[in-house]
Amino acid sequence: MIIRRFRFPAMLKFVFRDALCRIQDNNAKVYLTFDDGPSETGTRRIVDTLKNNNVNAATFFCNGSAMKEYPQSLDTIIKNGFTVANHGYYHIDGWKSKTAEYFENTVKGFKLCKSGLFRPPYGHIGLRQYLKVRKITKIVFWDLLLYDFDTRLDKGVILKKAEKLIRGGSIIVLHDKENGCSLRLLDELITLCRQKGYDFGRLASDA
Repeated sequence: MIIRRFRFPAMLKFVFRDALCRIQDNNAKVYLTFDDGPSETGTRRIVDTLKNNNVNAATFFCNGSAMKEYPQSLDTIIKNGFTVANHGYYHIDGWKSKTAEYFENTVKGFKLCKSGLFRPPYGHIGLRQYLKVRKITKIVFWDLLLYDFDTRLDKGVILKKAEKLIRGGSIIVLHDKENGCSLRLLDELITLCRQKGYDFGRLASDA
């Protein structure tokens, strides 16, 4: 049986109490974030969709290796006024990595993007890694993970979950992938958020 946790687990919020999962003091906005980019063509399509819908604030948690591989896609994010944040240099799993290796990978990503925001790849980070990384950057998890990377879920199922679970201050995770479902559902997700009365906010490193 597949268990999907669309909300960030409450127990982990207690463990990682300094991390950011939801913007509690701004119930008028939600926060779109895109992991794993930039990508060769997906980034451009996401940015075009955001701009066509007059969404001017979103955060792209980018891998340093992808930033080097697709510099034009990175420029597309920056030139259109969106935020570039740190997703590590390589997309490594904190649960399978030593603390020193994980920290080095985080710092290497930071040197490229110069952002005070970091999202652990896979959302996986050990307690020792967390305690070390939080000294140099704000760690960002999420309020709502929409599983747009899961090919077993269709767009309709994801949008129904979004309609039920989106709330003021939600940090929403999507993915910057060529074949990701985010490219098929983003238009409707934006419309849904606005129908629920929300505008789109920009994450800040001092949040």
